[in-house]
Amino acid sequence: MLRYVLVLAGFLLAATSPFLIGGCSCGFDCNNEDSQGKTILSLGFSDALPEDLKQVVIEVDSISFRRTGAADVVVDTFTIPALGLVSADTFQIDLLQYRGRNQLRVIAGLELASGTYSQLQVKILGGDVNRSYVQQADDTLSELSVPGGVLTLPGAKFAASDQAYTVEFSLAQSLRADAAGTLYQMGAEGIRLQDNATAASLSGRVDSSLFDTEVPCNEKSDPAQGNRIYLYQGLKQSSERLGDVHTGNSSSVAPSNVLPPFAVASLVRNSLTASWEYVFGFLPAGDYTLAFACDTAADDSVEFDDLVVPLPVNQVYSVKLSAGTSTACDLTATGKC
Repeated sequence: MLRYVLVLAGFLLAATSPFLIGGCSCGFDCNNEDSQGKTILSLGFSDALPEDLKQVVIEVDSISFRRTGAADVVVDTFTIPALGLVSADTFQIDLLQYRGRNQLRVIAGLELASGTYSQLQVKILGGDVNRSYVQQADDTLSELSVPGGVLTLPGAKFAASDQAYTVEFSLAQSLRADAAGTLYQMGAEGIRLQDNATAASLSGRVDSSLFDTEVPCNEKSDPAQGNRIYLYQGLKQSSERLGDVHTGNSSSVAPSNVLPPFAVASLVRNSLTASWEYVFGFLPAGDYTLAFACDTAADDSVEFDDLVVPLPVNQVYSVKLSAGTSTACDLTATGKC
């Protein structure tokens, strides 16, 4: 096992949007690129904001790059000026501080043999509210843990050049609470490794009239709560139904024609303009279906909840995202952006 001590450049970065990484033609086990050069890698952490939480803090113990037939590259000492850390054994990050297009760069200048890596592993210290925790809306602190203590993500093919990637934590999909809401777990579902160089971003404003125009949304005590933007890969076909967030572990099985969301965003109020906005910062280029729903407070990250998406029923948008570009789609009462 190769172990590295490196200087990390920690700062809030308005990133150019990234692209989901795929494998090479021989899969993640091919290693014939070993002698072709070196990758100089930087890695950032980013997130999409979940509702009703003030902080989601994880304490990172190490970040490992795994490659078949070669020793792991393990980063386990961190110097991050933005966090006031010098040669620290671990670092804590509040993921809610780095949402949308923003990220905290946690690795800079790491030299790797170029080629295909099978996995990226992030070791998280949990089981202690002083290490990894969630701060709820009422300021209650709850323990956050990761099953097995490690988030394992699919790897990437790193070219022999400067490379910048982002780990996108989609908390609407990866974070779940127990029945009492006192303990949280984070899984790898929805968490993606993205290439910063060739990706797309999607953002826009949301007409506030969409929050409470239809039953049951017009009965909400707080119209600003329970609103989500669901993003699905591909263009919706007539036989397909847009689904809420769920996994294969759901006790209620989703119908075969239900599409699970690829990513989920919450609404944020712009403090300067008072407008409601959303942003997806790190997406692969391609065709997507965007849907707004105003009754999503019950959307569980594991269970298929059979929510109505979209709501209002005309809030479905087709968007095409090109590599390296930012696309705007404002959600309006007419259903056209």
